[in-house]
Amino acid sequence: MLWQLYARSSNMAALPPDAMGWTVEDVKQWAVEQVGIDAEDADKLVRQKIDGRALHTLTEAKLERWGIPGGPAGLLMEAIEGLGGGGGSSSVAAEPELSSKRARL
Repeated sequence: MLWQLYARSSNMAALPPDAMGWTVEDVKQWAVEQVGIDAEDADKLVRQKIDGRALHTLTEAKLERWGIPGGPAGLLMEAIEGLGGGGGSSSVAAEPELSSKRARL
């Protein structure tokens, strides 16, 4: 089990530190090795050409529409939020707060 953790961390070291700069293949690697979804579901991200920038625009509904089941879709969304830079659900939640701040100005 310890070797699996080492293998994951050593593979992840090859990824650029800023997820926004990830390629489609980097996203696939991250989804399989770090998030833990199967390669079949990760290939659906590849078919949609999801790179690091596009990763942060995803929503769970979009993932499910592409055929990624609810469990892996939820794991992806949680992991995306952990990367920072937003994700479909967190960026939407931030908009009303921003609008109310503008209204006070």
